[in-house]
Amino acid sequence: DATGHEEISLSSLSSSDYSQLPELVNFLMEECDRRGVNISLPSLRIDAFSLDVMKKVQDIKKSSLTFAPEAGSQRLRDVINKGLTREVILEGAGKAFEGGWNKVKLYFMLGLPTETEDDMKGIAHLCEEIAERYYEIPKDQRNGKCQITASTSFFVPKPFTPFQWASMCEEDEYKTKAHIVNDEFKIQHNHRSLSFKWHDAKTTVLEGILARGDRRIGKVIYDVYKKGCIYDAWTEFFNYEAWMETMEENGLDYHFYTTRKRELDEIFPWDFIDIGVTKEFLKREWNNAMAEKVTPNCRQKCSGRGAAKFGGGVCYESKSKMDENRCS
Repeated sequence: DATGHEEISLSSLSSSDYSQLPELVNFLMEECDRRGVNISLPSLRIDAFSLDVMKKVQDIKKSSLTFAPEAGSQRLRDVINKGLTREVILEGAGKAFEGGWNKVKLYFMLGLPTETEDDMKGIAHLCEEIAERYYEIPKDQRNGKCQITASTSFFVPKPFTPFQWASMCEEDEYKTKAHIVNDEFKIQHNHRSLSFKWHDAKTTVLEGILARGDRRIGKVIYDVYKKGCIYDAWTEFFNYEAWMETMEENGLDYHFYTTRKRELDEIFPWDFIDIGVTKEFLKREWNNAMAEKVTPNCRQKCSGRGAAKFGGGVCYESKSKMDENRCS
């Protein structure tokens, strides 16, 4: 009541994975309806999204829907184990359009391992197909002109993932990739209904350094803080040159943390932390990614990640369907 905000958002990596989502939305509907508050469901898995939930949310106030295909081609979605097909994406978008939406946001990544120019251009092509799906609806049943917004971040490998061995791109490479995609958007038939945005390349390089940094980066962070780099998460205060200068002062080459190739037997600074998922499993998944082989969701089939040792979560949700010992 005191903030003036008119929207509540369910913040999650994938809101539609939450098994009690319909019940939660019903509860929020009662609370938000009398206040005229909009409900936003970000980062939805388009293959798991409930049309019933969509319809209920739109009863209050329509906003844009957010989906995360992550990659423009099926080949690259298989590499990152996204498990989404073009048909499922178009079907999900079609249901959203038929439910009354005309604004869709899509999140992608550029610079993923094994990425080709065709994969990059596929982002524009997929957005074009989604726009075409909207215009297949009879004109008198549409909610005005559609707006498809594609946003791309640049790939940053993270610890405890199969891509912790992956190399990053150089700053100029990221920019080149973004311009390739942007040029492809401009030549699409429905380009007036499409828009494309991309992340800052310099910020991505720094994110890569911090993501896989060792104890030496701790000293860099402290030194750059003493130089006044405090609000660097805000674009207007981000001082990339100060970070690079401080790296050099500490005798460090940022390529060691970003573009360097890592072998599977390398010992990482974070290896002493036990997160439940074993390093051997992550190695298998890295090899599966390079072979473009999809690993089933844990709810469908156990892949021996090792997380069952914690005695909870997905591994124990369906005991009648899964042998408890398979993840041990």
